[in-house]
Amino acid sequence: MSILFVTHYSGFYGANKSLLTLMVMLRERHGIKPIVLLPCMGQMCTALIKEGIPYKVFHYYWWVNNNHGFFQWILNKRKQIVNLKRLNKICKLYEGENIDLIYTNSICVNVGYLMARRLRVPHIWQARESLVQFSLSLSLSLSLSIWSSMVNKKYILISDYMMEYYKRYLPNDRMVKVYNGVDLPKNVFGRRNNIINGRLQIGCMGILSEQKNQLELLKAQALLHKEGVDVETWFIGSAKADYTPILQDFIKTNDLHQIAHIVGHQNDVFPLLRQMNLGVVSAHDEAFGRVTVEFMLMRMPVVASRSGANTELVESGVTGEVYELGDVKALAQAIKMYVEKPELLEEQGAKAERKAKEEFSAERNADLIFEQINQVTTK
Repeated sequence: MSILFVTHYSGFYGANKSLLTLMVMLRERHGIKPIVLLPCMGQMCTALIKEGIPYKVFHYYWWVNNNHGFFQWILNKRKQIVNLKRLNKICKLYEGENIDLIYTNSICVNVGYLMARRLRVPHIWQARESLVQFSLSLSLSLSLSIWSSMVNKKYILISDYMMEYYKRYLPNDRMVKVYNGVDLPKNVFGRRNNIINGRLQIGCMGILSEQKNQLELLKAQALLHKEGVDVETWFIGSAKADYTPILQDFIKTNDLHQIAHIVGHQNDVFPLLRQMNLGVVSAHDEAFGRVTVEFMLMRMPVVASRSGANTELVESGVTGEVYELGDVKALAQAIKMYVEKPELLEEQGAKAERKAKEEFSAERNADLIFEQINQVTTK
């Protein structure tokens, strides 16, 4: 069976990492032949070449957008007209490929749906992000007319939070929840124990942005610093130009420069994670939380905000702690607990690792998604 996977960008971050893992697992476990369409060249292309997965590049626009008034509305209409004009050329790229199904990896692009309608093959749409997560907007009437189309056989949502969020947009009888699949890379192994060596080491991964809300962790660290409780934080991820200076100013103003580190994007995060004791996810409206599972796989408890899908992944008092989003004091107290009771790092870390392997494995994810693919293609 040949499946065309459509992605909305060419970088190699969460959504595309999850897509690559899914395609490899579907190929290995179920004999699927994956083919990929991208809007431009990028790091994802390098990853596809490494895995021997064929791809083609043809530029197309997103159909969700920032809501910036009438001019933006006109601009977005123009982008969709351009997409429609390019559709014939995009479809011709796949003549002779005998594609059985088209699988769109994001709600941000609708070109996969347009291709499926033109080529008369079924379409599966995976929503890996909520619109509010990236301050995007989408015409409700437009989404209802397109998303309700019978070309779209299934809508795969990656958490209960996402299932609830998209109820107003999607045909509820075609919505299916399948958690993301996350495994450690083949050359990375878990660790035997989680012990503090000097200060408590805290990892916080993700693009430095308001949505990821790293400032909340810095505020909690500053409170602890004033109490004489020093922990060390590591902020791992690409930087947004308008947010990073805010973090840097806060670090300087609160004299945290020796214990708070902004290390930027890391191609291989695991050597750094191996030195961490605790993961913190202070983001709001997380659709799933790939980094949360990566923390858990590295035998780390996770302190997470009560927002989005965080509470589906982190069980408070068992695999970590959950605090109320915006409550800096509660976040500080949760972190302090692991300083005062370091034995919890190993106790909860072991349970977190076990939960991640049992509930969020790449094999489980691929098998569940293959069930949906099989239902669609055998009707």
